[in-house]
Amino acid sequence: MKKFSEIVYSRPNLEAYSAELKKDIEAFKASDTLELQRQLFLKISRDSKKNGSAHSFVEVKYSQNSKDAFFEDEKKYFDNEMPKLSPVFKEFGIACLNAKFRKELEAEFGKQFFDLTELQNKIVSEEVVPLLQKENELSAEYQKLKSEIKIDFDGKMRNLSGMSPLMESTDREYRKAASKAMYTEMIKVQPELDRIYDELVKVRTELAHKLGYENFVQMGYDRMGRTCYNAQDITKYRGFVAKYVTPKVAILKDKIAKLQGLDTMYHYDSLLFKDGNATPKTSPEQMIADAQVMYNELSHETGVFFKQMIDLEVMDLLNRENKSPGGYCTYIDEIKSPFIFSNFNGTSHDVDVLTHEAGHAFQCYCSTHFELGEYLFPTSESAEIHSMSMEFFAWNWVDKFFLQDTEKYKLGHLLKSLFFLPYGVSVDEFQQNVFENPSISAEKRRAMWNKVSDTYSPWIKVDNEPFLENGGRWQLQAHIYQMPFYYIDYTLAQLCAFQFYKKMNEDFDKAWKDYHRLCKQGGSMNFLELLEVANLSSPFDEKGFAETIDFIFNEINRLFDEYNKELAAN
Repeated sequence: MKKFSEIVYSRPNLEAYSAELKKDIEAFKASDTLELQRQLFLKISRDSKKNGSAHSFVEVKYSQNSKDAFFEDEKKYFDNEMPKLSPVFKEFGIACLNAKFRKELEAEFGKQFFDLTELQNKIVSEEVVPLLQKENELSAEYQKLKSEIKIDFDGKMRNLSGMSPLMESTDREYRKAASKAMYTEMIKVQPELDRIYDELVKVRTELAHKLGYENFVQMGYDRMGRTCYNAQDITKYRGFVAKYVTPKVAILKDKIAKLQGLDTMYHYDSLLFKDGNATPKTSPEQMIADAQVMYNELSHETGVFFKQMIDLEVMDLLNRENKSPGGYCTYIDEIKSPFIFSNFNGTSHDVDVLTHEAGHAFQCYCSTHFELGEYLFPTSESAEIHSMSMEFFAWNWVDKFFLQDTEKYKLGHLLKSLFFLPYGVSVDEFQQNVFENPSISAEKRRAMWNKVSDTYSPWIKVDNEPFLENGGRWQLQAHIYQMPFYYIDYTLAQLCAFQFYKKMNEDFDKAWKDYHRLCKQGGSMNFLELLEVANLSSPFDEKGFAETIDFIFNEINRLFDEYNKELAAN
């Protein structure tokens, strides 16, 4: 099989592709037999997947090195040309919705494609192509700015990803100094961050108005393919977090502060354990080898899958200069494989990547049987179930990575997962507030962040840090700039992953079968339908939400008791 490193890239001629696509659409509309319409339906999907794969390859290469001039130019090409295809795909969408044999196509390929097509047709038109191009340009500008930030600290020049492990030092003064160094650099670029986002808000608001929306909120939901819930559902859900999660996190934060002997926990006090958070005890190379053993033992399917990921060289995990921060999973059609991108930093995050992003990749691997490229991945809140749940399925093997820190890792993992929920809903509510008030100044926007954050995370205390005091924390969150409204998805999925955690403690094999069955459905169903497939309750059900959070809170306290006993014994 061809490896990722053996792919020979050549720029696709998107103008020629557009012309061919238009001809195929006309032939699709004129088809007088089911077989002919079906063949054209699949051809258009295959061609789209092929060009989408070339785009994904370019995004990966640029993420790997933002200083690579060739792939920077290629990214600019796609950012400029892809929006021009949107009206053509809208034409195909209209043709599908009005297809002579739609009933038969829907019976074979499922209604999800057609439901998503209806939404996609609402968010594009020829008129907005220049705005879509501008949006891509600003998003790329943010990515480049953030990836080129350098922090000179402790005798070494570091990027943002390289600062993360320093924030987990057991030396509080060192953490404080590292934090100061990072945010000193951040406040230097804050005017640019403000400008980029201000322009993005204006562009997205104009997009929404030109397409007939009151504001960008509903357009953002339609972009995300949310066919089975709306902004009102999410508002109610955020209320569940404030009611059931925030008070419990406050209790746990207070408990951690007392265990560490701190009267006040400041923004640089994210350490969970006084003697240090759990860290991997082996090299990255050994971690990959141990992960292969783990996936071999988890199931036959995961073993074959992970070996393929190694053989095809489709994991770029190590942090390095000019590499974009963050992590993601994408699909490269030329080698018929998912690709994992991340930045190892020597913390427990490294193991989370080997499980979280592998969960995405395994679901994609399980979904390659679908003829429609649109079903390779589900909508984002469903996709994050696979990743977050895989983190928990790995618990039986994490001793390979953490050795004597295994129990500490498990407790820390649950703590961080629960602690994430208030932050996650803050990001979502902040964005809704921004787009409902698009004309406010950058200063008022940042003040808006502080107000929302105080609602869900009142324990956050800032110690003389201007960047945070003026409401800049959200500017580190790439999703807000590059993928608006893609964040509440993580919190919805976390509730589902918590349910898988509970199920695997009751019957591991049954839980895995539910998970594997979910993965094989890919993106062929909407979020609520996929929950039924996996025997999971909806996060929008208040009773189920409260029961799940109570269970996790009790588990955390149980693990705390075990950890304290272990400390006392030593």
